[in-house]
Amino acid sequence: MKKLITFLLFAAMPAFAQDLPQLKLTAQGVEPVVVNVEGKNAHDIYLKTLNWVQEAYKNPDKVLKANIADEKIRVEGFKQSAWFIKGLMKVYMDMDYTLEIEFKEGKYRFTYIIGGFKGSQGQNVSYSYEVFWKKDGSLRGMYDEAPKMIEAEMNSLNLSLYSYLTGEGKKKSDW
Repeated sequence: MKKLITFLLFAAMPAFAQDLPQLKLTAQGVEPVVVNVEGKNAHDIYLKTLNWVQEAYKNPDKVLKANIADEKIRVEGFKQSAWFIKGLMKVYMDMDYTLEIEFKEGKYRFTYIIGGFKGSQGQNVSYSYEVFWKKDGSLRGMYDEAPKMIEAEMNSLNLSLYSYLTGEGKKKSDW
């Protein structure tokens, strides 16, 4: 019986992740998503989000840039090898980003703002995500994987926060 319950819980997890609103990168940027968190008030969501920042980031005191109790948290982060340019060989690019997480009763608003890009040697590059698209709205061939890779990173962070807030995937401690 225990095995059946465990199997059903793990089988339901992918469906749970699919119900979470997905962030999407377009030539106009990234639209924020509002995520419902049943049974939690704004204060509880705020406090657990602060705890998530402490656990999810290597230097939480350095990345936390705004902390307005029960209203908003702003985090500045960095993703190494966030996406790549296709050419004769793959050239990976690093990316700065900002998360703004706002709180209301039973929900939070997750805003992902793409910052600057850096080459693998740390040099700043002088363009932004808008160059991924042609004027007609189609993706340029050398950047066709970039939006998908950036979206995967954005949605991974949102899923991590949501899982932390709801207790999904919680580690069991036997000691």
